[in-house]
Amino acid sequence: MNHEIIKNRVGKTPLVQAKNLEKELNVGKIYLKLEGNNPSKSRADRLAYMIIKDTIASNKKTICLGMIGDLAKSLAFLCQYYNVRCVFVFPEKSKWLKNQEFHRSYIELIEYGKKEIDSIDYCNELSKTEGYYNANLGLENNILNMTALSAIGEELAFQIKGPISSVFVQMSYGFSVSGIYLGFRRLWMNEEISYMPPLYSCTIEKGNIIYDKYKESRETLGEYQLAKKSKYNKYVRIAESKMMENAMEAVLDTNGNIIGIEEEELISYVKYFKDLESIELSIENAYPLAGFIKEAKEGKLKSGNHVVLLNDGHIDLEVQKIEEVDGIRINELVELLSTWLMEYSDPIDDIKEAANSAMKNGFVLLAILNKKIVGITIIINTGFVNLMPTYHLAYIATDRNVKGRGIATQLLQKAIDLTEGNISLHVEEGNKNAIKVYEKMGFMKSYIRMIHQIW
Repeated sequence: MNHEIIKNRVGKTPLVQAKNLEKELNVGKIYLKLEGNNPSKSRADRLAYMIIKDTIASNKKTICLGMIGDLAKSLAFLCQYYNVRCVFVFPEKSKWLKNQEFHRSYIELIEYGKKEIDSIDYCNELSKTEGYYNANLGLENNILNMTALSAIGEELAFQIKGPISSVFVQMSYGFSVSGIYLGFRRLWMNEEISYMPPLYSCTIEKGNIIYDKYKESRETLGEYQLAKKSKYNKYVRIAESKMMENAMEAVLDTNGNIIGIEEEELISYVKYFKDLESIELSIENAYPLAGFIKEAKEGKLKSGNHVVLLNDGHIDLEVQKIEEVDGIRINELVELLSTWLMEYSDPIDDIKEAANSAMKNGFVLLAILNKKIVGITIIINTGFVNLMPTYHLAYIATDRNVKGRGIATQLLQKAIDLTEGNISLHVEEGNKNAIKVYEKMGFMKSYIRMIHQIW
């Protein structure tokens, strides 16, 4: 895996449809944006990637971070592909110091202070004296974070056919809702969407300053419009940062809501969800899911297209490279491919020829979900090094009965990984949806392929 492959994978997260949950809640379509399908299995990869790019653009070689959590893990994973060092400052005796993800040759760990704020202060000092890139969340990195997250709004608009009725996100300091709001607002200003989807931020019932101040303003001022028109600013100034103010403004401006979730509710709703859907996620990142289920069960959501952003939600779809296969199995795979390709299929003998060639010099990939084949990719070796890409994606198809699981995306990612990006493909000019997907994965239109017709 190289840095070009990482670039093409960060943010290419699937949007899956929770069909079993739809039947239970009866509020229309429910989509789950699975940020856990980023390279290091975290939404934080989006910000980490931008920090790395900014570091390189600033001609710096080392990133310094004094904050514990997903951003540190993402930087630890991604920096290995960019020849960038990391200096992580953690409080003394922090459990994170023993985390194997941080014990790499390009990472320096420093113990400093009793609390995280002590580590952050020391990291800020180190960055100034040593010329490190300061990755602590401040004004500049807040902007980077919002920019990175704004892409999610654009991805949702592309992935969902039709208006979006609601988007549920997790709230900590307000980055998620502010960034997604920015993305939707840009689309709205460019007239690519006709209205701003309502944004719902979900957090703990007590202890989140944004939620506490939001409740205070709601209780004092009443309805949304009254809050927006008159004394709203007076109340949000109580919040500790501009980001918190932006988050509250985004929620109010889209007629959304900030939802507090008690621990018992969180645990109960996660269990309810996992009994219905085969999606993996941690409890600490499940507040948007709990908030959505809570609103739906209380009858506060109308039928439509609803989105839940899961920071570490992922599908354990297995993409296998098969080494050898007998003639009977090849025939079965070819029949499946021909059926799934539908109007884009080729004669059976052509598909079989490609499959046999791929078994010898290329790759045959299978996507397995619940012990069932749900996707197939055939990658042949062209034999060239310079004239054209060494590998060519001859066929890719998925089971049409298993939709909304990001199967094609993960097959493509595996193909790019195995070939180190040295791969081409053909696509029908009229297949607009496929072209958009390929472009999102880093493919570009290079030339028109013309075939001589033999009469």
